[in-house]
Parts: sequence; C-alpha cells; structure tokens
Amino acid sequence: MADEYPFDNASAPASDRMSALEASYDRTTFEHLGKLGVGPGWSCWEIGAGGGSVARWLAGQVGPDGHVLATDLDTRLLADLPANASAVRHDVRAEPVPDRKFDLIHARLVLIHFPERDELVAKLAAALAPGGWLVLEEIEPRGQTVLATPDETSATVFRAVQGRILDLLERAGSDVEWAGRLPEVLAGAGLREVGSARVTTRWPGGGPEIRLLAANSVELAEKLAADGVPPEDIEQFRRVLADPRFTVSSYPLVSGWGRR
Repeated sequence: MADEYPFDNASAPASDRMSALEASYDRTTFEHLGKLGVGPGWSCWEIGAGGGSVARWLAGQVGPDGHVLATDLDTRLLADLPANASAVRHDVRAEPVPDRKFDLIHARLVLIHFPERDELVAKLAAALAPGGWLVLEEIEPRGQTVLATPDETSATVFRAVQGRILDLLERAGSDVEWAGRLPEVLAGAGLREVGSARVTTRWPGGGPEIRLLAANSVELAEKLAADGVPPEDIEQFRRVLADPRFTVSSYPLVSGWGRR
C-alpha cells in the first residue's frame, strides 16, 4: 500500500529506533523550541510522540500551569509522563484535531511519511491559538554521506543496503525531499515569521545515533528480503554500522517553524 506508515511502535526494534532518534536529534529540537519561547502556561501538542522525550522536555518548560498533549498511533512507549502531560492514541491523518487551541504544535519525522503531508500542515496550522507556533522537523535521508571507512567494501555495502531501505520508504509514500520545502509549505498554510535551519552531525560506528540505521534494518528485514536483498548483505550492513572505524553523517535534520 503506497500510503502505509512503514514503522511499528509495537515491534521489538521500536525502542532502539526511538532512543537513537532521541540521541540524534533531541538537542537540536530543544534548542529550536527554546528559542521560540516555549514556557510556563503554554498548551502544547506533540504529534508522533514516540518514546516521549520531547513531550517530557516540554512538560518541564510549561510547568504546572501548562499542558502537553502527546499523541501517537501507539502510546505504549509513553508511560510515566509528568502530571501536566497526557498520552492519547490519535491518528493525525484520519481523526479531527483536538477540540482546543495550542500555543505550540510540534512533529518530528512524522509528516514525511504521508502523501497528504501538505494538507496536514494546513490542518495543524488551523489548530493553533493566535500567536501559536507550528514546528515541523523532517530529515533529508539521501543527504547522508560516508565520512570514514576502514575499506571500500564497507562503504559499498552501506550505500547498497541503505539505498534499498530508502527505496522501500519512498514506495511506501515517504517523500525524502520534502524537508527542503518546509518554509514554502508553512507559508502556504498562512503562517508568519517562517524560518528554518538545517543541522548535520556525525554518526560514528557503534554509537547511539547510528543505531537508528541498524534498528531500521531489523524492522524492515522482511520487506528488504521480499525486495530481493540477501540476508547476508543485511548482516554485513549491521556489522559495518557497529565498526568504530566507520562514520557517516547524520540524516540532515531540517527544522521549520511558522506563527499564526
């Protein structure tokens, strides 16, 4: 199915995927949200909350007079949220927006997977309170490059398997180039003070960040096999990712924001 979300929070690799995303991108996310002034009393909506790290950080910023709504298709990784945060199962594609207005709506690595992503931005912009911010963060997966390798074979294996993973995501409906359009899309939704930033870091082999790629290869293993990728290639790919002599750039993260 061309619009099927490719990942599953109920799967065994999901917690590894979430922790790797947090290690890779939380610092950048917190810096951008902090610069926009999120603070005491704000009402926030965290979409695709995953493991809950951003929701927990937001709860600390808004204090007891604020509230954070954390939504996801599967909320089992959202246990033990602070008292001023709540976890709710919600499908942002199919269900109406919550019946309230938000000072901040944030989604990271969510809308890139959905063909109707531009329409969803307009839907979210309409859920903002006057003066509220919509912050979307998406990756540019094909902007990743090999920075260090023990041998050319390792680099070749990495590029081959990683390329097949990205091909799968694109066929499932992901737009790996959409991040570059975020300012245009936010402005098209009627938002003001639109801005964006692009951040790329290093992911060394065996580190917490590069585990994202290994977790993806586990979660998508059956689909890769059905697509003709030999299991031994996937195993070699994981060995390359665990080698400290191997380093890649992160998926570039594009953060875009606009104000109602």
